[in-house]
Amino acid sequence: MMSTYDLLITGGTVLDPANNRHEIADVAIAEGRIARVEPEIDHALAKSVSDVKGQWVMPGMIDGHVHVGGRRTTWDPAVGHRMLAMAGVTTGIDFGSTPEQLFDGMKRLGAGLNMGGLFVMRPGETIPNDDPPPAEVEGIVSDALRRGAIGIKIIGGYDPFTPEVTANIIAECNKQKAYVGFHVGTKTAGSRLDGLREVPELVGKGRLHVAHINAYTRGSILDPLEEVQEAISILTSMKGQLNSEVHQAVPNGTSGLCDSDGNVLANVCQNCLKLRDYPTTADGIRQAIRDGYATVITEKNESVQRVGGDEALAIFDELHTDCSLSFPVNLPQSAMLLTTTKDSDGDFVVDAVASDGGSHPRNINIESTMALVRFGALSPVEMAIKLSWNPSRMFGLINKGHFSEGADADVTIIDPDQGKAIATYVSGDPVLMNGEIHSKGGTLLVTEKGITPAKNSGLDYEVLDLDKSKLYKEF
Repeated sequence: MMSTYDLLITGGTVLDPANNRHEIADVAIAEGRIARVEPEIDHALAKSVSDVKGQWVMPGMIDGHVHVGGRRTTWDPAVGHRMLAMAGVTTGIDFGSTPEQLFDGMKRLGAGLNMGGLFVMRPGETIPNDDPPPAEVEGIVSDALRRGAIGIKIIGGYDPFTPEVTANIIAECNKQKAYVGFHVGTKTAGSRLDGLREVPELVGKGRLHVAHINAYTRGSILDPLEEVQEAISILTSMKGQLNSEVHQAVPNGTSGLCDSDGNVLANVCQNCLKLRDYPTTADGIRQAIRDGYATVITEKNESVQRVGGDEALAIFDELHTDCSLSFPVNLPQSAMLLTTTKDSDGDFVVDAVASDGGSHPRNINIESTMALVRFGALSPVEMAIKLSWNPSRMFGLINKGHFSEGADADVTIIDPDQGKAIATYVSGDPVLMNGEIHSKGGTLLVTEKGITPAKNSGLDYEVLDLDKSKLYKEF
């Protein structure tokens, strides 16, 4: 008898919020697509059968905020592809590089994932200066799309613009239907709650993705729980205009770069030092390292890790402060509240859980969200909403995030006892199996304007229609 399916995943508990499934069922895959989901499917119909009894089977995890591109400091960001794959991710959106950097990393160190990217606006590096006039902004956005980005990332916590320029960038992205992500902060407000408070005026009637909401509720201005409540109020008041996510790792990531006088440049790093009353200087960072408050992020033993003490000090001085640091400043109570709070319609106020990881060693979306499931703060199906279904809608990935017939056969399998991913498939092909990565390269996610560079890259590619994204669907 000729096989009907390429793969049959059997006996697992299927978590598919789009189709109201929370049941033991079999998932049949053919030609990279979901063919059937039924309580029992004849094993003889499949070329290959994977028995996952006792495991949870959900649509492939989508991490809507990762870092696998950008300039190298103490590590190659492209190692993040493998780190994401090991964490159970099947699709990621890079939030801080150029298309060329993303393409290069996927070809060298890709792990078979779907990956799109936002063009980072970094004055003096990717754009000429920090005060681009409207005509120049229009060109930057259109050029980024033509080069293969799906949109723009504004990094206000590191390279802030004036409120006027920031608002113009958002408006221009909206006009061109380019995805736009914002690490809050302008020249008049920091990367804290005050930066989040600026968002309504900056956006107006437009649309915006506000990154890692919990990064603005660390207690820099008010008590942390008061900051969380105000953040929720702001997001609720702008429902329908904003996409948002939370990362749940306690350690953050930031830049330790100082100017020639030894003053810390990044507002994020300044805020971390101020939280513990350290001077915002190179010497302040050195003391924070000696005290165990700061660590240096570096590539070690074929992965990216945080190191402290004398080793961290040596790296910091050897690189003349131009390295990545980490501080334990993300508060679990803030992340939990922001992850689980719903509005009066029963919708999550913050759309998704994302890592802000990739090549940063904090790819714990599943582990941390599973902890909330065990605690009773989320149901298993709600976990799938936060990790897969909502992110798929945010970016217009209409064939992902669900197990409907004909959907992309992207699958993440979780061991509920271990609380982590044990296997993944992308378009029906194995990526993570038995603790090893079985795939290379990946599939680029581009808009229609980025088809030519995607073809020229030699990588597989998929075209997104951002008109179908949550950001722009009703805009």
